[in-house]
Amino acid sequence: MRFIGATRTEGKQPFDNTNPFIDLHLDFPVYMGEYQMGNTPFMRAVRQIRPEEYQLHNTRLNMLNAGVESVPFFRNCLKFYRKEKVKPFVNCAKNKFSVSTKTELPQDLNATLYSVIARVMAPFALPGQDRDTVDQYMKIIFDLAKDNRPAIDAFIAEVHATGFVKALQHDCLEVYPRILEAELPLRPVLFFDFDCDFSEMLVPVRVSTHDFETYKDLYKDITEIISRQIVLIAGVNNLMKRSDHNAFQPGIGQVASGRDFTPANLNAFADVVFGKKLDFIDDSWFSLEDAATDNQLRNSIAHYKTEYDDVSQVVTYFPRREGMEEERSENMQFIDFMRRVLLAYREMHRMHHLIKAILYYPLLMR
Repeated sequence: MRFIGATRTEGKQPFDNTNPFIDLHLDFPVYMGEYQMGNTPFMRAVRQIRPEEYQLHNTRLNMLNAGVESVPFFRNCLKFYRKEKVKPFVNCAKNKFSVSTKTELPQDLNATLYSVIARVMAPFALPGQDRDTVDQYMKIIFDLAKDNRPAIDAFIAEVHATGFVKALQHDCLEVYPRILEAELPLRPVLFFDFDCDFSEMLVPVRVSTHDFETYKDLYKDITEIISRQIVLIAGVNNLMKRSDHNAFQPGIGQVASGRDFTPANLNAFADVVFGKKLDFIDDSWFSLEDAATDNQLRNSIAHYKTEYDDVSQVVTYFPRREGMEEERSENMQFIDFMRRVLLAYREMHRMHHLIKAILYYPLLMR
């Protein structure tokens, strides 16, 4: 057996605490501390959450165990949809994921697509969130159509004509298989949905620097998609407040010097940097998860510098512009970083339902 970041020692029975004790488990956060025979991560975990929460966590893990081998088929299925290869898409959905397609009309192909996604990605979802999100979006869209049909029609027409909403959908589709491929370090992170007391523990696998680069890029790509999805959030907000998707609150971007950076329209808003976008949305109808959109971490990954120590499993990032010095750094445990990956994914997925609603809009109104 090859060891990375560790040295083999002569064992003593029972474990005598001469060396640091780390109790590992693939599905639960690691325990570090004094050795107690039988007090495994599993036993510690199930004592800290309710039986129904453990049952949900166990169900998620079983779904991951059964579905992890489907990644290549899942990726192909989504690729067939993006490339508009209807027959291969329909056959893949039916043969690999037991999802039948009613007809080859666009609405039924979309229904098949999102049924496959819901089935495969279920382990990473919060119970009931998808249904609540879809209900919220449908109500908002129907209310806007009832109150000012020409205004929402103009918004839908613009995001369709520019190809913006379709490109966003395709970018989201590329993320789903990458999340499924990251299931190993995400398994103990899922436990934090029920208990955050282990937030300082290490993830129970040794992730190399090379692997971290993959997860780092995944976080960056998800937050880039979120930045563009916020354009849709802003457009809907402007419709709700001012019946014009291009109309931002007058003066919302004015600074102390008197300069006004308020976007002239939604197209100009799309060019605003991620960290400033939410400042131009007045009393937003949509609330983003803060930990999912950590702008300092995102900037470090996208523009500055990030380091990972695969022995201590500590992520070090430099969120400030400091020229060549790079003296002021921030640290977090790798498991905390993966928690942010999961939260960012969930926010992307939540806003993907808005993309779906916009794509469905002509059919819904018909």
